[in-house]
Amino acid sequence: MTQRLFIVGAPKCGTTSLARWLARHPAIHMSPIKEPHFFNTDMNNRTITRQADYDALFANAPPEARVLAEASTWYLYSDAAVPNILRAYPDARFIAMTRDPVEMAISLYYHNRFKLHEPLDTIEAAWAAQDRRAHGEDLPRDCVEPEVLQYRKVCTLEPLLQRLRRRVHPEHLLVLRLEDMRADARSAYLGVLKFLGLPDDGRTDFTAQNEARRPRSLFLSRAFKTAVKLKRALGITRNTGLTRINDLKLEKKVVSKKQRAVMEKAFEIALTKQSTA
Repeated sequence: MTQRLFIVGAPKCGTTSLARWLARHPAIHMSPIKEPHFFNTDMNNRTITRQADYDALFANAPPEARVLAEASTWYLYSDAAVPNILRAYPDARFIAMTRDPVEMAISLYYHNRFKLHEPLDTIEAAWAAQDRRAHGEDLPRDCVEPEVLQYRKVCTLEPLLQRLRRRVHPEHLLVLRLEDMRADARSAYLGVLKFLGLPDDGRTDFTAQNEARRPRSLFLSRAFKTAVKLKRALGITRNTGLTRINDLKLEKKVVSKKQRAVMEKAFEIALTKQSTA
């Protein structure tokens, strides 16, 4: 019987690397579109919105595929996604990935910069803008889902994991730390295969994917975003890789000790509130 696997997030926690590794396993068919976000119906960042288009992502699965999988990083944050998935696939399996919250927030900031969601050119400014943005103020025009700019809320993962554990049978849930995956990628990979009941395929290449990037041209980046939306509206799911010509590797700026301390304190307070709630 074919299993359904959902890598549900969190963003910037290694989901792209894991999805790429699993996609090369002969018994796994991974969605050709990473992050279809079909099931998070309470958010505005859905890539696939029609059932027929979602089903098409798995139409070409080979006969030997025992697992049909996809990875959408905002499923963990969404309140609707997991219940929607379980209604469609009651025996679905889930992988949630976690990370140090400060490093996650920093990485998410740079990801938002690349995706044109975040116009503020320092993480200090973006962090300070969270409360205003939560009230609908100073929202950038290129960000269709303002929640992605709530760095403190998004990167405080424990309440999201608690909610996930309440909804999913323990045997159907695997939580994986990015730090553990980086320390011993093969062991982490074998743990995932064991969770899925699949044999080792002998993989030894565990190259990290999805390094921080920035666009060469903002004009081209906006043009490519429009083209991608049009392509998907037409039901075209094949990834041409054309947008890569506009990519440059991003050299991240060092976050000041002062800003890091502000963030560490915020996450400490958030975790304290969770433990006493």
